[in-house]
This record gives sequence, C-alpha cells and structure tokens, in this order.
Amino acid sequence: MTTEEELFLQVADAVRAVLNTEEGEIKMESMFRADLNTESIDFLDISFEIEKRTGVELDFPAVLKFIMEKKGSEITDFSVADLVGYLSHVKNS
Repeated sequence: MTTEEELFLQVADAVRAVLNTEEGEIKMESMFRADLNTESIDFLDISFEIEKRTGVELDFPAVLKFIMEKKGSEITDFSVADLVGYLSHVKNS
C-alpha cells in the first residue's frame, strides 16, 4: 500500500522534472494551471514521469472524471492533492 505522502513526493518530483520548478514550490494545494502555470502539453510529459515513478498509467479523462465526481461539479483546474487522491485510489483499489 502506497501512502498519500509517498505519492505526493513522487508527483512533486515528476512535476519538478517537467516544469523545472524548485523544491518546495509544489505543495498539495498547488493548482496545476493557476499556481504552476501548467500547459496542456505539459500534462503529457507529467503523466509519463508519474507513470515512471508510480507504475500508474495516467488517463487524464479518467482523472478528471474522478475529480469531478468527488467535487460534484465541473472543474477548470485541479490541485496536486486531487491528482494524489486519484493515484491513491488507483494504487490502493
């Protein structure tokens, strides 16, 4: 079983590798578009890096569906915590 803290560290490492951010800039509450200025093309690279680190192949439509069901509304942005929650759900199901 993988903890959310372990998943957060893996996600943060993957995002840092793609976006060239400093350690500590990525927090659980960081929003991908608003805070990290992530572009659509970046998500492809981030998903590849996350798959290398976690073994989970990211399907962003499934990720967004999971987050929308959890929040109960449409989303225009999502947080690192949302992605960690999805990964936790997949890895621990």
